[in-house]
Amino acid sequence: MENGNSYRHILKWGDKHEESISHHMAEVIKEKFGLPEADFKRKHLPGTEPVKIDKPSMLKPAQLDFFRSVSGAENIMTDDLSRARFSCGKFYGELLDLRFGLVPDPPDGVVAPRTHEEVEKIISYCSDEGIAVVPAGGLSSVTGAVRAPAGGIALDLTKHLNRVLAVNKVNKTVTVQAGIYGPALEEELNRQGYSCGHFPQSFEYSTVGGWVSARGAGQASTGYGKIEDMLVSVRAVTPAGVIATGDFPRTAQGWDIFRLFAGAEGTLGVITEATLHIFNYAPENTASAGFIFRSFEAAVEAMRTIIQAECGKPHLFRISDPDETDIAFRTSGFDGTLADRVLQMLGFKTGSRCLMFVTVEGEKEYTRFVARKIKRKARAGKGMYIGTTPVRKWLEQRYSSAYLRDPLMDLGIMTDTLETAVTWENLLNVWKAAHDYVARRAKAFMMIHISHVYENGANLYFTFLSPMEKGNERHDFTTFHRGLVETILKHGGSISHHHGVGRVLAPWMEGHLGRSSMELLRAVKKHLDPNNIMNPGGTLGL
Repeated sequence: MENGNSYRHILKWGDKHEESISHHMAEVIKEKFGLPEADFKRKHLPGTEPVKIDKPSMLKPAQLDFFRSVSGAENIMTDDLSRARFSCGKFYGELLDLRFGLVPDPPDGVVAPRTHEEVEKIISYCSDEGIAVVPAGGLSSVTGAVRAPAGGIALDLTKHLNRVLAVNKVNKTVTVQAGIYGPALEEELNRQGYSCGHFPQSFEYSTVGGWVSARGAGQASTGYGKIEDMLVSVRAVTPAGVIATGDFPRTAQGWDIFRLFAGAEGTLGVITEATLHIFNYAPENTASAGFIFRSFEAAVEAMRTIIQAECGKPHLFRISDPDETDIAFRTSGFDGTLADRVLQMLGFKTGSRCLMFVTVEGEKEYTRFVARKIKRKARAGKGMYIGTTPVRKWLEQRYSSAYLRDPLMDLGIMTDTLETAVTWENLLNVWKAAHDYVARRAKAFMMIHISHVYENGANLYFTFLSPMEKGNERHDFTTFHRGLVETILKHGGSISHHHGVGRVLAPWMEGHLGRSSMELLRAVKKHLDPNNIMNPGGTLGL
């Protein structure tokens, strides 16, 4: 186990357990990248050195005294480990910095307020003093949104502001503090017969405040919607004052003010509470189905037909492209089995076949009805039903695949993700262009899946892997990553679908949205945050 004061302690995902690469995955890596066996016995850039920050904290004694007077001395941290921990999320570039022993943008300190009222006092004081504030939740951001280039304080909302405040069974809503983690929320809701319906891959280590701030999407978003669809109201502290919106089902009183904070990524203020729609919890009613198609094009057409049929929506709705499907078959041990050989004889060939996973949740008769309709349309689209077992196995490991990035980086494998929203008419163009871009890099490999499906389009999710360029790791990644982003945008994809923008994607904001739209965003920011203390330094291009 790594040193608890090391860079590795920070960069490791989740509960810091050491993930291992399976035998099947190791064989794939050896084949794809030509890694010798010796590379599996040592860690590349392990980051085991003790954390040391060269930048001293710039908080003045009087400022520290103020924070201590408000939130208590035990909730104010200026040690190197705390500052380093709150300096980054889970973006590949940030993790690579840590492996090199670098903390480029640490806050000067970390403050953990205990109440909404304490947040009010802190934000007012920081605005007067010109102290930057970066709201922080689970630190699972993959867009550089929690870095602190202006120093100041990171506001840790998870330590105390982490409770379920009320479950309203009449209105079917839940009001929570922003720092509550997904599992704690879901456990309490399940106990009362409900579910939050929001299950991003970061679910185990992300918070409601983070979900709202990044406009996240859960793996069942096709049925439940993205987080902004579930959001009923917020309570937020801005330098200009508190904004607390009502929980009316719908209004026509101008703009939905609370939606300003969905996607704001801490640039306008601090969300302290949120009220969300909730859903009945009845896992025994869930209907699932797996299908295999002979080509990606056929699977996409079937998916479009299903979502546009107006016969009910699936909740989880996912297609793995040929490369992701092949990896799934190989790492599960399915490749080469009798069942695999039968599929090959039926025309479902390696290199072209694609998996589709579906679940439908809700009342029992409804889920069975929708599942039957989906099966008929999938079969009409030349898909073959392969049962429920593949879906169940995928659900069992739905969060853990993200944790494999750590051992892959230990092997010297560069791996990161990007995602985009595309229309149906443009989806295949973006998919092909991204594949072609990656194919131009020696020994690079990319898997793509479709998820988060809508009547007019869907989300494309890219996971790429390639050996690090030893001695040039950071520049190599930045160049490759930038090229992939530009390829996606050039061919009609959006900057982001659910990861947010942060600082990583901010350079493309104005070109993507237009100058007038950016001027509007800057005007809102200027009004709510006149001294530019809220997450300054380029998040969202602000």
